[in-house]
Amino acid sequence: MYSIGVFTPEPSLRSIMRIDQEMRRHGNITYLPYSSVEHLRFLFEQNAGQFDGYLFSGSYPYEVVVRERGDLGKPHAHFSISDRDYYKLVAKLALRRPELDFSRVYFDRPEMPIDFSSLFDRPDIPLLGTAPIDFNSVEAAEWYLPLQRYYLELWDSGKVDLLVTRFSSMEEYFKQKQIRYEFLIPSPESMLETYHGLIMQMSAVVMHDSATCIGLVCPPPELPESRIAALRERLEGCNRQFGTPFLVYRHGDRFELTTNISVLKELTQQYTTCLVTAYLEGGLDFPVRVGWGCANTVIDAHRKAQRAAKEALLCKGSAAFVVTSDNVIIGPLSSVRRISYSDAQDQRVSRLSDRASISPLYVSKILSVLNQKGSDTLSSEELAFYLGITTRSASRILAKLEAGGIAAVQHKRQLNLRGRPTKIFKIDFDAAR
Repeated sequence: MYSIGVFTPEPSLRSIMRIDQEMRRHGNITYLPYSSVEHLRFLFEQNAGQFDGYLFSGSYPYEVVVRERGDLGKPHAHFSISDRDYYKLVAKLALRRPELDFSRVYFDRPEMPIDFSSLFDRPDIPLLGTAPIDFNSVEAAEWYLPLQRYYLELWDSGKVDLLVTRFSSMEEYFKQKQIRYEFLIPSPESMLETYHGLIMQMSAVVMHDSATCIGLVCPPPELPESRIAALRERLEGCNRQFGTPFLVYRHGDRFELTTNISVLKELTQQYTTCLVTAYLEGGLDFPVRVGWGCANTVIDAHRKAQRAAKEALLCKGSAAFVVTSDNVIIGPLSSVRRISYSDAQDQRVSRLSDRASISPLYVSKILSVLNQKGSDTLSSEELAFYLGITTRSASRILAKLEAGGIAAVQHKRQLNLRGRPTKIFKIDFDAAR
């Protein structure tokens, strides 16, 4: 089994212990709790050599070590907050504090785009902001003092009733200043995804980790040359931001990025988000779609990137998809709609496709949606949301599944007094055997 060192402050350790038993099934875990930045540096310096890989409780300890050490030389990962963790906390707060005015709740710097507009009316939307600190130019060890000052000024302004942060080591400071707070911590599911991703890194053969990845960056068609130049400049800035992880080439109205699987895994946090898309979106006034393809040859990687780009181009705004070396399509990254599916030939999928008279790709996507939901029921609204199609198209698909004996109306839900009730279908692909 692999030996893994976990670097974490004491408050975060309590959360990590929720997955301790599962982690120990796959690795020999050594916890190295630190009490200060100096203590973290000492622990890493003294113990790093004895581990096969490193796991950090969050981006803060990771940034401290990486900025001082550069390339860590071994597989590593850090726990991060997923979009679903934000949404779960919002639901928890709404149930626990029904009187809470979310327009007076502040969420600190997210690591990925969060769409609160889908949950709240505009006047009720929380304050999803960024502390006025240039995190890229300030050493990670110097983050805390300006963050503390910023939080205190925000609280004293009277504009917020609750401050939500992912910096668990701020606990004593908040108590001292009598600031009402809530910690945003990764869920056990998010942490386990990161942990298993680290295990995959350590298990991967050298050939696999050095395999080629191609990214196709697709702006809207017929974009003026001045804006194509702005995209190129933003791509170069992205390259510098993340330590020059890829080569950039222009091909017509598209840009091609070349890197390897190890780098892509880090840029996408194990195929869950896309830091490149987020960076581009932050400085451009038009959507950008990115398709990543992974393979052992450049030709195959390019072909898969085109397949991923095709999926990304079906999305309304900026989006990113990955087609892995195992021909699994994952996307859209950085979205609660992210699913994993395959368009490879499969006898079961083909048989279900014939029976329901829908494409094998839709069958694979629906199977993935059900797995993502952890449920065997679907409404047309849910299916439309996950597949990025209209509700009418989703209704037609469900009707075909019903006609093929794969779906049946379980019950109907009336959300308001007007309109037709929503049909909730129970999906049973095994019934089509």
